[in-house]
Amino acid sequence: MAERYPIPNFNGAYLKTVEAGTGSFPASRIQKGLVLGLGNRDLSEEGVGFGLPVLKISSHVVFPGSWRTSTTEHNGLCLIKADFEMNLRAEMARRGKIVSSGLVYQARDTFSKIHREHPIFRKWISASSRALKKRLDLEDVFSEMPNLAYVSASYLICGTRIDVKFRFPAIDGCREIIILNEQGANWFDTYKDSDGLILKGEKIGSWNQIKAEDASFLDPTDGLMFSLKRVDGSRMFRGRELLAGSLAWSGLAYVLSPKTEEFAYSIELGRI
Repeated sequence: MAERYPIPNFNGAYLKTVEAGTGSFPASRIQKGLVLGLGNRDLSEEGVGFGLPVLKISSHVVFPGSWRTSTTEHNGLCLIKADFEMNLRAEMARRGKIVSSGLVYQARDTFSKIHREHPIFRKWISASSRALKKRLDLEDVFSEMPNLAYVSASYLICGTRIDVKFRFPAIDGCREIIILNEQGANWFDTYKDSDGLILKGEKIGSWNQIKAEDASFLDPTDGLMFSLKRVDGSRMFRGRELLAGSLAWSGLAYVLSPKTEEFAYSIELGRI
Protein backbone atom coordinates (compact mmCIF):
# COMPACT_ATOMS: atom_id res chain seq x y z
CA MET A 1 0.00 0.00 0.00
CA ALA A 2 1.28 3.45 -0.92
CA GLU A 3 2.19 5.84 1.90
CA ARG A 4 1.46 9.52 1.34
CA TYR A 5 3.44 12.53 2.57
CA PRO A 6 1.49 15.78 1.98
CA ILE A 7 3.36 18.82 0.68
CA PRO A 8 2.41 21.89 2.74
CA ASN A 9 0.34 24.56 0.96
CA PHE A 10 0.22 22.57 -2.30
CA ASN A 11 -3.55 22.04 -2.39
CA GLY A 12 -3.69 18.26 -2.37
CA ALA A 13 -0.23 17.44 -3.79
CA TYR A 14 1.80 14.80 -1.99
CA LEU A 15 4.82 12.52 -2.23
CA LYS A 16 4.32 8.79 -1.96
CA THR A 17 6.13 5.47 -2.00
CA VAL A 18 4.87 2.60 -4.16
CA GLU A 19 5.96 -0.99 -4.54
CA ALA A 20 7.52 -2.37 -7.72
CA GLY A 21 4.95 -3.64 -10.21
CA THR A 22 2.55 -0.74 -9.65
CA GLY A 23 1.39 0.61 -13.02
CA SER A 24 0.74 -0.56 -16.58
CA PHE A 25 3.97 0.49 -18.31
CA PRO A 26 6.71 -2.06 -19.14
CA ALA A 27 9.07 -0.17 -16.82
CA SER A 28 6.62 -0.57 -13.92
CA ARG A 29 8.63 -3.68 -13.01
CA ILE A 30 11.30 -1.29 -11.66
CA GLN A 31 11.16 -0.21 -8.02
CA LYS A 32 10.50 3.54 -8.11
CA GLY A 33 11.81 6.22 -5.79
CA LEU A 34 9.47 8.92 -4.42
CA VAL A 35 6.65 9.84 -6.77
CA LEU A 36 4.30 12.81 -6.94
CA GLY A 37 0.55 12.57 -6.63
CA LEU A 38 -2.26 15.12 -6.79
CA GLY A 39 -5.71 14.17 -5.59
CA ASN A 40 -6.35 10.71 -7.06
CA ARG A 41 -3.80 11.12 -9.87
CA ASP A 42 -0.32 9.59 -9.99
CA LEU A 43 1.81 12.24 -11.70
CA SER A 44 4.76 9.89 -12.25
CA GLU A 45 3.29 7.82 -15.13
CA GLU A 46 6.28 5.84 -16.46
CA GLY A 47 8.79 8.03 -14.62
CA VAL A 48 10.81 6.22 -11.95
CA GLY A 49 10.36 8.93 -9.32
CA PHE A 50 12.84 11.01 -7.35
CA GLY A 51 16.14 9.48 -6.28
CA LEU A 52 16.39 6.20 -8.20
CA PRO A 53 19.84 4.54 -8.54
CA VAL A 54 20.91 2.82 -11.77
CA LEU A 55 24.17 1.00 -12.47
CA LYS A 56 25.91 0.48 -15.79
CA ILE A 57 27.79 -2.80 -15.56
CA SER A 58 29.62 -4.10 -18.62
CA SER A 59 27.06 -3.94 -21.46
CA HIS A 60 24.04 -4.03 -19.15
CA VAL A 61 21.98 -1.45 -17.30
CA VAL A 62 20.89 -2.63 -13.85
CA PHE A 63 17.85 -1.26 -11.99
CA PRO A 64 16.41 -1.97 -8.54
CA GLY A 65 13.64 -4.56 -8.47
CA SER A 66 12.63 -3.98 -4.85
CA TRP A 67 13.51 -2.04 -1.72
CA ARG A 68 13.33 -2.20 2.05
CA THR A 69 12.15 1.02 3.69
CA SER A 70 11.65 2.55 7.11
CA THR A 71 10.06 5.90 7.97
CA THR A 72 10.54 8.24 10.92
CA GLU A 73 8.53 11.44 11.48
CA HIS A 74 9.44 14.12 14.02
CA ASN A 75 8.65 17.84 14.38
CA GLY A 76 7.27 18.12 10.86
CA LEU A 77 10.21 16.29 9.27
CA CYS A 78 9.90 12.93 7.56
CA LEU A 79 12.92 10.69 7.04
CA ILE A 80 12.58 7.73 4.69
CA LYS A 81 15.45 5.25 4.58
CA ALA A 82 15.67 2.73 1.75
CA ASP A 83 17.89 -0.12 0.64
CA PHE A 84 17.50 -0.74 -3.09
CA GLU A 85 18.04 -4.30 -4.29
CA MET A 86 19.91 -4.00 -7.61
CA ASN A 87 18.62 -7.10 -9.34
CA LEU A 88 16.87 -6.12 -12.59
CA ARG A 89 18.71 -6.17 -15.89
CA ALA A 90 17.41 -4.33 -18.95
CA GLU A 91 17.41 -6.88 -21.77
CA MET A 92 15.67 -7.77 -25.00
CA ALA A 93 13.41 -10.74 -25.62
CA ARG A 94 12.09 -12.45 -28.72
CA ARG A 95 8.83 -14.34 -28.35
CA GLY A 96 9.28 -14.48 -24.60
CA LYS A 97 12.87 -15.72 -24.69
CA ILE A 98 15.78 -13.52 -23.58
CA VAL A 99 18.15 -12.64 -26.43
CA SER A 100 21.73 -13.61 -25.56
CA SER A 101 23.52 -12.37 -28.67
CA GLY A 102 26.09 -9.70 -27.81
CA LEU A 103 25.68 -8.20 -31.27
CA VAL A 104 22.05 -7.31 -30.55
CA TYR A 105 23.02 -5.37 -27.42
CA GLN A 106 25.98 -3.76 -29.15
CA ALA A 107 23.63 -2.53 -31.89
CA ARG A 108 21.16 -1.29 -29.27
CA ASP A 109 23.89 0.64 -27.44
CA THR A 110 25.15 2.15 -30.70
CA PHE A 111 21.67 3.35 -31.64
CA SER A 112 21.20 4.75 -28.12
CA LYS A 113 24.52 6.59 -28.29
CA ILE A 114 23.65 8.19 -31.64
CA HIS A 115 20.19 9.05 -30.32
CA ARG A 116 21.67 10.83 -27.28
CA GLU A 117 24.51 12.65 -29.00
CA HIS A 118 22.91 13.66 -32.31
CA PRO A 119 19.48 15.26 -31.83
CA ILE A 120 19.01 15.74 -35.59
CA PHE A 121 18.74 11.95 -36.02
CA ARG A 122 16.43 11.23 -33.08
CA LYS A 123 13.13 10.99 -34.91
CA TRP A 124 14.65 8.77 -37.60
CA ILE A 125 16.35 6.50 -35.05
CA SER A 126 13.23 6.18 -32.91
CA ALA A 127 11.08 5.27 -35.91
CA SER A 128 13.69 2.86 -37.29
CA SER A 129 14.16 1.21 -33.89
CA ARG A 130 10.41 0.62 -33.47
CA ALA A 131 10.12 -0.77 -37.00
CA LEU A 132 13.12 -3.08 -36.55
CA LYS A 133 11.85 -4.41 -33.21
CA LYS A 134 8.47 -5.11 -34.73
CA ARG A 135 9.99 -6.87 -37.74
CA LEU A 136 12.26 -9.03 -35.54
CA ASP A 137 9.56 -9.53 -32.90
CA LEU A 138 11.77 -7.99 -30.19
CA GLU A 139 10.69 -6.28 -26.99
CA ASP A 140 12.43 -4.56 -24.10
CA VAL A 141 12.12 -6.47 -20.82
CA PHE A 142 13.51 -6.38 -17.30
CA SER A 143 14.78 -9.77 -16.18
CA GLU A 144 15.55 -10.68 -12.59
CA MET A 145 19.13 -11.58 -11.78
CA PRO A 146 21.06 -12.42 -8.60
CA ASN A 147 21.28 -9.31 -6.43
CA LEU A 148 24.49 -7.43 -7.24
CA ALA A 149 24.35 -5.12 -4.24
CA TYR A 150 22.19 -3.01 -2.00
CA VAL A 151 22.34 0.75 -2.61
CA SER A 152 21.35 2.73 0.48
CA ALA A 153 19.39 5.96 0.21
CA SER A 154 17.74 8.44 2.56
CA TYR A 155 15.09 11.06 1.76
CA LEU A 156 14.55 13.82 4.30
CA ILE A 157 11.27 15.59 3.48
CA CYS A 158 11.21 19.09 4.94
CA GLY A 159 8.25 21.08 3.67
CA THR A 160 8.83 21.54 -0.05
CA ARG A 161 12.45 20.29 -0.03
CA ILE A 162 13.72 16.72 -0.26
CA ASP A 163 17.32 16.14 0.84
CA VAL A 164 18.59 12.96 -0.80
CA LYS A 165 21.71 11.02 0.15
CA PHE A 166 23.13 7.81 -1.34
CA ARG A 167 25.78 5.33 -0.26
CA PHE A 168 27.23 3.01 -2.90
CA PRO A 169 29.15 -0.22 -2.38
CA ALA A 170 32.13 -1.12 -4.56
CA ILE A 171 30.86 -3.20 -7.49
CA ASP A 172 33.15 -5.06 -9.89
CA GLY A 173 32.69 -4.06 -13.51
CA CYS A 174 30.64 -0.94 -12.77
CA ARG A 175 31.23 1.68 -15.48
CA GLU A 176 28.86 4.41 -14.34
CA ILE A 177 26.31 5.30 -11.66
CA ILE A 178 23.18 7.25 -12.59
CA ILE A 179 20.68 8.90 -10.25
CA LEU A 180 17.31 9.45 -11.93
CA ASN A 181 14.68 12.01 -10.93
CA GLU A 182 11.63 11.52 -13.13
CA GLN A 183 7.91 12.23 -13.16
CA GLY A 184 5.30 11.88 -15.91
CA ALA A 185 5.86 13.34 -19.39
CA ASN A 186 2.21 14.24 -19.99
CA TRP A 187 2.23 16.47 -16.92
CA PHE A 188 5.80 17.78 -16.80
CA ASP A 189 6.19 18.89 -20.40
CA THR A 190 8.17 22.12 -19.94
CA TYR A 191 11.86 22.59 -19.05
CA LYS A 192 13.62 25.75 -17.89
CA ASP A 193 16.97 26.56 -16.31
CA SER A 194 18.93 29.39 -14.74
CA ASP A 195 20.58 30.23 -18.08
CA GLY A 196 17.18 31.31 -19.38
CA LEU A 197 16.59 28.27 -21.58
CA ILE A 198 12.92 27.25 -21.92
CA LEU A 199 11.93 24.14 -23.89
CA LYS A 200 8.60 22.42 -24.37
CA GLY A 201 7.62 18.94 -25.52
CA GLU A 202 9.90 17.18 -28.01
CA LYS A 203 12.33 20.10 -28.03
CA ILE A 204 13.51 19.03 -24.55
CA GLY A 205 15.28 16.02 -26.08
CA SER A 206 15.87 12.61 -24.53
CA TRP A 207 19.36 12.99 -23.01
CA ASN A 208 21.08 16.38 -23.10
CA GLN A 209 23.76 17.60 -20.71
CA ILE A 210 22.94 20.66 -18.59
CA LYS A 211 25.50 23.42 -18.05
CA ALA A 212 23.22 25.76 -16.07
CA GLU A 213 23.51 25.93 -12.29
CA ASP A 214 19.95 24.76 -11.71
CA ALA A 215 17.20 23.24 -13.84
CA SER A 216 13.46 22.63 -13.48
CA PHE A 217 10.56 20.72 -14.98
CA LEU A 218 7.13 22.36 -14.95
CA ASP A 219 3.61 20.96 -14.97
CA PRO A 220 1.62 23.91 -16.39
CA THR A 221 -1.70 22.08 -15.98
CA ASP A 222 -1.41 21.80 -12.20
CA GLY A 223 1.04 24.65 -11.58
CA LEU A 224 3.72 22.37 -10.09
CA MET A 225 7.48 22.22 -10.65
CA PHE A 226 10.56 20.43 -9.37
CA SER A 227 14.11 21.79 -9.45
CA LEU A 228 17.63 20.41 -8.99
CA LYS A 229 21.05 22.08 -8.85
CA ARG A 230 24.31 20.98 -10.39
CA VAL A 231 26.54 19.13 -7.94
CA ASP A 232 30.34 19.05 -8.03
CA GLY A 233 31.73 15.71 -9.11
CA SER A 234 28.77 14.85 -11.32
CA ARG A 235 27.33 15.59 -14.74
CA MET A 236 23.71 16.64 -15.02
CA PHE A 237 21.30 15.73 -17.84
CA ARG A 238 17.72 16.46 -18.85
CA GLY A 239 15.33 14.31 -20.83
CA ARG A 240 11.75 13.62 -21.81
CA GLU A 241 10.19 10.81 -23.84
CA LEU A 242 6.55 10.20 -24.66
CA LEU A 243 5.26 7.21 -26.63
CA ALA A 244 1.73 5.92 -26.04
CA GLY A 245 1.69 2.80 -23.88
CA SER A 246 5.47 2.60 -23.63
CA LEU A 247 7.26 5.80 -22.58
CA ALA A 248 6.05 8.73 -20.49
CA TRP A 249 8.83 10.32 -18.44
CA SER A 250 10.40 13.72 -17.88
CA GLY A 251 13.36 14.20 -15.63
CA LEU A 252 16.81 15.26 -14.51
CA ALA A 253 19.69 12.89 -13.89
CA TYR A 254 23.12 12.93 -12.28
CA VAL A 255 25.86 10.78 -13.82
CA LEU A 256 28.61 9.75 -11.40
CA SER A 257 31.96 8.02 -11.44
CA PRO A 258 31.75 4.27 -10.65
CA LYS A 259 34.12 4.95 -7.72
CA THR A 260 31.62 7.26 -6.01
CA GLU A 261 30.98 6.20 -2.41
CA GLU A 262 28.50 8.89 -1.33
CA PHE A 263 26.38 11.45 -3.17
CA ALA A 264 23.95 14.06 -1.82
CA TYR A 265 21.66 16.64 -3.42
CA SER A 266 18.32 18.38 -2.85
CA ILE A 267 15.05 18.53 -4.79
CA GLU A 268 12.98 21.69 -4.49
CA LEU A 269 9.25 21.48 -5.15
CA GLY A 270 7.52 24.67 -6.15
CA ARG A 271 4.52 26.44 -7.60
CA ILE A 272 4.60 28.10 -11.02
